[in-house]
Amino acid sequence: MDSPARTSDPGTGTPLPGRPAGPFGQWLSGMRAVLRGQRDAVVPCDGCQGCCVSGYHVPLRPQDTVALEEVPAVNLVLPRGCGLARMLPRADGTCPMLEEGRCRIYADRPRTCRDYDCRIYAATGLEPDGDRPVIRQRVREWTFSHEGGRDAAETAALRRAAAFIRRHAALFPPEVRAHSAAAAAVLAVKVYPLFLAQEGDARLGPASGTAAEEQVARVLEAARAFDSASA
Repeated sequence: MDSPARTSDPGTGTPLPGRPAGPFGQWLSGMRAVLRGQRDAVVPCDGCQGCCVSGYHVPLRPQDTVALEEVPAVNLVLPRGCGLARMLPRADGTCPMLEEGRCRIYADRPRTCRDYDCRIYAATGLEPDGDRPVIRQRVREWTFSHEGGRDAAETAALRRAAAFIRRHAALFPPEVRAHSAAAAAVLAVKVYPLFLAQEGDARLGPASGTAAEEQVARVLEAARAFDSASA
């Protein structure tokens, strides 16, 4: 079950230091631009290398030519059919492009790396799947600022969207990967407007049976519309 970003360590109860994530509204509009391919994610990492040391299998697109050339063969899985190549981590979970704490192809890093922003977990109330303590800790520290009622309403809608997707993951097509926290968070950012309370138009929310299937269909339609507008 997913947990919201915490303000204290679950083991010791010690308060976690807040780490400014920036204004929520600016982050949300920026993240949607990232998902449309309009910009790179700009993350205040402040020296954190969580995404580089957490055992991620990084999809490589055809345009990621430098990575495809530089990744050692032992860390590269080439696609079969129309799939994507993948860059595999070293045995210790670190990225094969990480050397002495720095990415040696940073200027030409893969699109997946350019898109990655762990604040998406804090924003959606989800936590990364798997054993990724560095990222989990950072996610628990992120604290967004909210400027007015619109930010609060969009935060609530985004979290409702993420919770709905996770709750009804089995109703989504396999390719959506709704059981994945990362995929659910990305989908939530795309479709959260469906979950905003609007006068005269009931937002999507808790449902079961046929009603849930109908709501999932609306979510998928909204996601397709988002992706089509991005093309």
